[in-house]
Amino acid sequence: MKSFLFLIGILSIFFLNILELPGLSNQQIALIDKAIKDKKENKELICNPAFVEICPSIYKKNIEYIKKLIGNDVKICIVMKGDAYGHGIRELIDAAIETNPDYIAAIDNSEFKAISDKLKKKKANIPLLRLVPPLFVEVLESQINDYGVEEIVGSLGEAQMLSELADELSKETGKNIIIPIHINVETGMGRMGMRNIEDMKKVMKINNLKLKGIMTHFAKVYEMEKGLEMTKEQTNKFDEVVKELDLEGKVIRHIANSGATAMYPWTRKDMVRVGSLTYGEDVEGQNPEGILKPVFKSFKSYVAIIENKIPENSPVGYDSEEYTSPNKISTTATVRVGYNNAYPYENAYATESDVLIKGKRFPIIGKTSMNMVVIDITAQDEKNRIQVGDEVVLIGKQGKEKITLEEVANKNKIGITEMLLEIGNLNSKVIAE
Repeated sequence: MKSFLFLIGILSIFFLNILELPGLSNQQIALIDKAIKDKKENKELICNPAFVEICPSIYKKNIEYIKKLIGNDVKICIVMKGDAYGHGIRELIDAAIETNPDYIAAIDNSEFKAISDKLKKKKANIPLLRLVPPLFVEVLESQINDYGVEEIVGSLGEAQMLSELADELSKETGKNIIIPIHINVETGMGRMGMRNIEDMKKVMKINNLKLKGIMTHFAKVYEMEKGLEMTKEQTNKFDEVVKELDLEGKVIRHIANSGATAMYPWTRKDMVRVGSLTYGEDVEGQNPEGILKPVFKSFKSYVAIIENKIPENSPVGYDSEEYTSPNKISTTATVRVGYNNAYPYENAYATESDVLIKGKRFPIIGKTSMNMVVIDITAQDEKNRIQVGDEVVLIGKQGKEKITLEEVANKNKIGITEMLLEIGNLNSKVIAE
């Protein structure tokens, strides 16, 4: 009898709670179903309130288009440094491998490990290239773990360090360790290239280093009119070095970055190194026909709280630099995103930046906090009121409205690549095809 009464009590509380709870939206119910399903399948649950949507299929199409653009006689090195420019190596590496590039370039060993592990799993033989001067510990880790990384040499000292490491590893392991290298020629960038021809000749004679390529990097290619002359000068300097070293046809010559690849076919040489071009970034001159599409699809969050009937002229945000309307009662929505997520700190409200909710633009009001930003939704449609949990598009498309990456970057005086890196590297990534 006691057990029966206990059961009745529990059921009564259960049904009373159901009656008192607000109804869940279809989106929330779908999220519950997906979370339960993903848990059963041991999939990672991503519950971060701010996230970016990435499209690997577009990345693949962009690379395939670039390969057609440069032709079969020119190799392609796709650049995935900065965790694929903030898009995520983990999210894009499968698509990258499917395009069968000649090289994949990155910077850090954490990136090379992720790429190398995937290459080994897929039994794909694609060499990797480190695009910075190598540190001793990096090369040691790379060689010990067989990441398959080819190193850039920008000084005789670097080459000697690599040689000594290869020699010691050969003694310790009983293997003949030979480190593949690319000589970086200083032609105008001024940060990590070799200037002395005699030093280059010495590097070429070191036994346990194998010269695979020779390269340089353009300093001013994205400045269309001003940059053309310097790009030509750098190319001529590079060509003179290649001729002096008698390397044409013997190693891979590569000098063209994304901008040069798109704008100046004469810079493509034996191989191009393309980064921003593969991600569809709208950098001036790179994508004149609009064929390449952005791999970065959107930056989103959710409405966390709504405040109604806010008195006229009420302060909002740190430093009380902005106030609600002086003439009417306001409604605001607090969104779970802030400068911790790389959303602009002070300029977002000052530059009249907007977000999209229910397919309509709403202005930011007040300074961006670390994890929150306030939106003025007073002008919302009364027949379709904004609710807690509604999707907020910070960058991307919703309904017929669109906020582009370029719009946000330009308003806040931030470079497109810089903004992609910051947003991508500080937020969860979701595949959205």
